[in-house]
Amino acid sequence: MEKASINIKKVVLLAGALCAYWIGSGFATGQEVLQFFGASGTKGILAAIIFLIIMSYLTYTLFGIGQKKKFENPYNVFEYYCGKIIGQVYIWYSVVLVYAICVVMLAGGGATINQYYGVPTYVGTGIIAVLALGTTLLGVEKLIDIIGVIGPVKILFVAIVGIAGVATIFAHPGTLTNASKLMPTLGFKAASSNWAWSGALYAFLALMVSIPFQVDCGASAGSEKEARIAGLTGTVAFTVAIIFLTIAEVVYDKLIAGQQVPTLTIAKHISPALGLIFSVLIVVSIYSAVASFLLVTVRKFAKDRTKKFNIIAIILTVVATLFGGIIPFDKLVNILYPLAGYSAIVFAGFIVVKGIREKISKTDDMLDEAS
Repeated sequence: MEKASINIKKVVLLAGALCAYWIGSGFATGQEVLQFFGASGTKGILAAIIFLIIMSYLTYTLFGIGQKKKFENPYNVFEYYCGKIIGQVYIWYSVVLVYAICVVMLAGGGATINQYYGVPTYVGTGIIAVLALGTTLLGVEKLIDIIGVIGPVKILFVAIVGIAGVATIFAHPGTLTNASKLMPTLGFKAASSNWAWSGALYAFLALMVSIPFQVDCGASAGSEKEARIAGLTGTVAFTVAIIFLTIAEVVYDKLIAGQQVPTLTIAKHISPALGLIFSVLIVVSIYSAVASFLLVTVRKFAKDRTKKFNIIAIILTVVATLFGGIIPFDKLVNILYPLAGYSAIVFAGFIVVKGIREKISKTDDMLDEAS
């Protein structure tokens, strides 16, 4: 019966939606992967495996609990794991964090369009804001359908860049080893001086900004098994993208030194046509991430596709558009990101403890029934 409930198309859409949610402007430009993985050279691949191990357990759990509990509001998951008081602290911190990142990405989106296409910044910001708002107003199910298709496309093009790096390694076997040794000398910023901690920290950052979204995705699945498979599939696909991009950045280390957008630099080097596609992909990545983050924020205050939801979504979009460029986002990120990482570690602890307690409770119940 459980097997019959697995819808492959739904699994792919949910996995793609998770990838699209995580692949925002930072990932699409290559800066996130460079700082958390690429800067460590070949050890960045091992860091990606650490990310995979941690994130697989967390997505498996959150997608599953989203389907199992079907919370009226996805933010209720914080109270489910942490209790009323601590849960409320997490709820409001998560709302502030997700919206702040949404504002940052929207502001950065306008600047990105201006840099690539020469369109005035306010026009670029306005275009992304309108597209993101329009997608958000369609509701969570439609958003998952839309960005669920975008996610695999993002993975595909990141893979193309990675495959070019792998091809270079095969043509020149010593390239990866030599480049890996050279990486620390090229002045790249690293998220941490320890490659293993970088991988773990990236997992916890990804967790903290996506908890309500993962719960929503899980609730959208047809069964608990389908939800868990989708969560694992999305995590594996995202990790593959990290590994491919890490390889490409290490192989093309000298090429990307001093570049703000490593992926675009590598893509242009491979082919001018691929460079053009990547410039579009970066904009699409920003749009899909802004739409997702906006929807997750508004879902705290109202059910999607209601009048209240629409009004709040419009107001938050206008505020983000008007004030995005004013907020010193470098300081904002510097404060919020480290705090997000450490608060996510604590939340992951709550998830583990809750899971252990439930298993003990089930075991006790089974023993009572046996006796």
